[in-house]
Amino acid sequence: MAIMWKAQVKRQVYNTAARRLTYFSTHGTLTVSRSQIAQDHKDCRRSRYKMTTKILISLQIVGLLAISCLVGWTLSDCNVCQSNQAACINSTSYYLCFGDDEPYTDQVYTCLAGFQCSNATAICIQKNAQRPPSCGDTSKCGLCSAQRNYKFACLSKGIFQLCYGASQPTGPYGQCPTGMVCDATSDTVCVEETAGQEYTCDVNDDLVSTTAATPTSTDTTTDTTTDTTTDSTTESTTDSTTDSTTESTTETTTVPTSQTATEICTAKAKSGLYETVPRDAYCKRYVDCYYKNGKVIATEYSCTDTSYFEAASQACTYIKPSNCL
Repeated sequence: MAIMWKAQVKRQVYNTAARRLTYFSTHGTLTVSRSQIAQDHKDCRRSRYKMTTKILISLQIVGLLAISCLVGWTLSDCNVCQSNQAACINSTSYYLCFGDDEPYTDQVYTCLAGFQCSNATAICIQKNAQRPPSCGDTSKCGLCSAQRNYKFACLSKGIFQLCYGASQPTGPYGQCPTGMVCDATSDTVCVEETAGQEYTCDVNDDLVSTTAATPTSTDTTTDTTTDTTTDSTTESTTDSTTDSTTESTTETTTVPTSQTATEICTAKAKSGLYETVPRDAYCKRYVDCYYKNGKVIATEYSCTDTSYFEAASQACTYIKPSNCL
């Protein structure tokens, strides 16, 4: 814009000089009156005013275009079916609607790392500062760095874990009192919930699993049978016979210390995502079992660096389960 303005001024000066040269070539003398000088200044001011007006109009047009581009990407209500048949429950997770007005909440779907839930046809699109997600913000969920002193990490609106100055939260889960939410901008962990509040982790509490892992149990069966038979007669000789038999059987089922992906899928006998055997303590590795035409396709995968495998939901989740290191 500044270059265009300078070019316009130079053009005006050039035109003024050209008029004076033409006058000189015609009359043989160059005499500039005060009125001509005043007219020259007036023409320059008029040119600068026109150029400034054009610049302002151009800036307004650019601003309107930017706003119009963002209109289709504004935040909408969470858990509401959109035109793409998805109901975003936060910035990275969603339910499917299958043509109904209400979402089916029996299965939670999660976008891949680096993607966010939107009203686009593809549902999950790459994160972009110019295109906010349809619902919520989960970029700070489970991050100790979201709190300036690395004191705690918000795992949902009301669930948190302490960090003790580390980069990863650890220890038992905490729950904010009713009417309060986890806020990483505060040192008090939980603050009063207010209307229109921006949540540190915009995830409903019921989507966070806070149950500890169940230890592996050993099945033991003990069968004890005692048979006693006593025969008595009224004769002078009394015969008494007692037979007692005790049978004790103990059966212990031992899980192999290590299994291949194929062995795991054969034991499960159905398609799905399952933990490795032995279980990965860091919740990264898992086995994908796929049955087709009576044959099983077993493949081992790993979750991304920022996600963890959760056996209950059979998916990689950005929230670290309590039984993971």
